[in-house]
Amino acid sequence: MDLNSQVKDTYKYTNHLIRESSPYLLQHAHNPVDWYPWSEEALEKARKEDKPIFLSIGYASCHWCHVMERESFKDEMIAKILREHFISIKVDREQRPDLDQIYMAATQAVTGSGGWPMSVFLTPDLKPFFAGTYFPPEDRYGRPGFKRLLTELIEMYETDRARIEDYAGRLVTALQSSYRASTDSVLPDRSIVMLAAESLLNNYDRIHGGFGNAPKFPHPTELSFLMKIYANSGRTEILAAIEQTLTSMARGGIYDQIGGGFHRYATDSLWLVPHFEKMLYDNAMLAVVYSEAFQLTQKDFYRKIVRETLDFMIREMKDGSGGFYSSIDADSESEEGRFYVWTRAEIKRLLGDRSDIFCHYFNITEKGNFEGNTNIPNIDNSSIEYKTGFGLDDGQFEKVIDESRKILFEVRSKRVRPVTDDKILTSWNGLAISGLAKGYQVTGNIRYREVALKAADFIKENLYHDGKLIHSYRQGVISPGLFLEDYAYLAAGLIDLYEISYDYDWINMAAGLAGEAVDLFSDESGNLFLSPANQSDHFMRPRDIGDGALPAPGSILIQVFLKLADITGRETFAKQAEKSLELLSGNMIGMPSGLISAVTALDFRYSPKTEIVVVGRQDRTVLMDVIYRHYLPHRVIVVSDRGDEAIPLLEGRGNDTTIAYVCRDFACQRPARTPDELKRQLNPFRFPL
Repeated sequence: MDLNSQVKDTYKYTNHLIRESSPYLLQHAHNPVDWYPWSEEALEKARKEDKPIFLSIGYASCHWCHVMERESFKDEMIAKILREHFISIKVDREQRPDLDQIYMAATQAVTGSGGWPMSVFLTPDLKPFFAGTYFPPEDRYGRPGFKRLLTELIEMYETDRARIEDYAGRLVTALQSSYRASTDSVLPDRSIVMLAAESLLNNYDRIHGGFGNAPKFPHPTELSFLMKIYANSGRTEILAAIEQTLTSMARGGIYDQIGGGFHRYATDSLWLVPHFEKMLYDNAMLAVVYSEAFQLTQKDFYRKIVRETLDFMIREMKDGSGGFYSSIDADSESEEGRFYVWTRAEIKRLLGDRSDIFCHYFNITEKGNFEGNTNIPNIDNSSIEYKTGFGLDDGQFEKVIDESRKILFEVRSKRVRPVTDDKILTSWNGLAISGLAKGYQVTGNIRYREVALKAADFIKENLYHDGKLIHSYRQGVISPGLFLEDYAYLAAGLIDLYEISYDYDWINMAAGLAGEAVDLFSDESGNLFLSPANQSDHFMRPRDIGDGALPAPGSILIQVFLKLADITGRETFAKQAEKSLELLSGNMIGMPSGLISAVTALDFRYSPKTEIVVVGRQDRTVLMDVIYRHYLPHRVIVVSDRGDEAIPLLEGRGNDTTIAYVCRDFACQRPARTPDELKRQLNPFRFPL
């Protein structure tokens, strides 16, 4: 087929998604399926025509979403069935996290598992009666074919409607019951913190690092938590688990050894073969974790990963206006991973005499380690042994490797690139701000500070109106919706930004967001929900207290309350945090390892704080560098050019000279005027090495 014919065929159909801003929805805008976005128009059409709804939820970098589109949503016979018998609605899960949470709960209840593409069938009043994930067009992989499934559901809907309505009603009642808000009123005992750590360690892979078996995810929330536990306990087996996991990930195929940054997860237990999509949130959170690992161990390898990860984010995921894009697809040229893999012959041609060194070090072979004879570059113990015995010192060897990587990176950049989902999400940008702020602290790279400030300014100018946060932005178009994750992740990012910018306006904004979040997302008891109450297109108010790929937004907001209480002295934040922790008590006791963000908040609540106040401007940087260098997991930092702001920690501490004040557990040290004095005061609080 020639190019003109291909283009003509591609745009043969146009459906209602053509007016949307989401790249994921636009990818389906020319399917023969008569797709609608989630809208009152579509929901009213289903009610008026009394047709069931086929709800398909996915996201732009989802590999199996692409597969189902190619196989089924471009199939004209399947499209005809859907047009005649269903109202088909397509949702970008990243744009509507509330709908994703509601119908993922339904999918998991029906099937025992979940994932994307999510395929849910609803009655016209939005009650789910059947659910699944990927369906092939015909029976395959032990799954029913989509065509057969549609036919059977149509017959059931037309001949046994009462049974469908009854099942859907019982399913909704069960879901509503399981999501019922807590009424607990006792703060959990501190023993829950160590119990959660022990539970994580019981699931630790002692051979390859990480938690559980394949597929293996990075778990940044859990790793950050374990570092805090190690700092408090000094248990060397915890540090060993952290280091093995971080090192294995950074040496494995899940890490892009050529361009930096992490792929979504490893499909095996070795961290070798990734699912190749790159998500902003993974890289942002891992930048924080590797920064903390450097502070904890002072090992430059971790700081190197921070630099490469943040450089990747800035280079490939940053919009010119300052915001960060959501993700980069796993596929290019209709093949997963094609952009990232190499043959040995290709590398030999490109690197010449250096190819043997590169191939030995990154395990590139003629046979390959991926599909066909292609290779995913990775480093293992044999790589380290080869480097040690090669005869070059570390500097010389690294120079050869770095020069080779640059050559391959330039060549790779000319390949057909995976598609970037260029919508800008407020919540994930909050995570990116945290990653950049922590990265600045351990590297001193002023660019990271500048980019973090620009991202915060972008959100403030484009997605923050009348005290309300807007969730999604793309090319000047905003998508409405109020979501807890935006308030929680951004407020946390702004507190981190304050630690490197010293601009108290960011604390004021974070405090404003936290207060607004309580008004919007809590009930009369103080439970935190993902979206505001009384939304007509929800059959239940979504609430997610467990951590997944992203930390539970409510638990991050509790952490924000606790930090703001210490920084601002506002008791209302402390009371709100305590109330919210009490309401999570039963869940933390029942499954502490599933609520690590909540347990982290509890740990902060109980732990002695290291309060550090720095006043004055002259030579302030050298004092701040000492603070940034130390791993102090329960620290509270206040920085001011003058000591007269209405902040309790600054009371009586105005001075023309730059001074650092260190207090721990209600006892203060003498004012520190030099880096050495400050270092001596902080060293006892670092960690028990």
